[in-house]
Amino acid sequence: MWRINTVIFDLDQTLLDKDQSLVSFSIYQYQHFSLHRFISDRDIFINKFKELNNIVMPKEEVYEKLVNSLGIERELYAGLLDDLNHNFHLYSVGFPGLQETLEWLKAKGYKLGMVTNGRAFYQRNKIEALGITEYFDDIVISGAVNLRKPDRAIFQLALSNLNAQVECTVFVGDSLEADIIPSKELGMFTILKSKELSNHPSVDAVCDDLAQIPNLIVDLMME
Repeated sequence: MWRINTVIFDLDQTLLDKDQSLVSFSIYQYQHFSLHRFISDRDIFINKFKELNNIVMPKEEVYEKLVNSLGIERELYAGLLDDLNHNFHLYSVGFPGLQETLEWLKAKGYKLGMVTNGRAFYQRNKIEALGITEYFDDIVISGAVNLRKPDRAIFQLALSNLNAQVECTVFVGDSLEADIIPSKELGMFTILKSKELSNHPSVDAVCDDLAQIPNLIVDLMME
């Protein structure tokens, strides 16, 4: 039986509470740019901001759609976009147990990696804002390597950078299509970060609490 010695994480909705981060930042932008002048109900802006930022599209397009659909003054477009690029990371929210789980894994000698889709500076700023950079032996960001999940090549790059054997590696992510299926196809163990149980054959374990991950890894090694 191979001993698990490497854990690779996704970032958004796995370590970073993306939904809560989007809510916090959208509240700030609504207030900072006095968007009540155009949208009387703050929740309309929050919900539209969340919706568009959970679709894979350039941030320029996100703000184009926000401005056009909500009647925001066109002159605010550039300022809103620039503000997102420079300040979104300040509103990054980690899931409960984030620091404790990474600290435990690191103390036990696990190699830790991350594979995340997104613009390099944008993702890096969020990781640093969460205060978790030092825990990771390697971080692969799609925008920096011109590869994007679910392309298996980006997972293989992470494994190579970590000098990790696929049979000794667990991948933790929130997306079946982008995280779990490709990592399982390569031969990794998989943990789906989700509130919903899954009987998908690519899922080895499910959790919605980062604090459960150490015990789940131990259980996977005993199977």
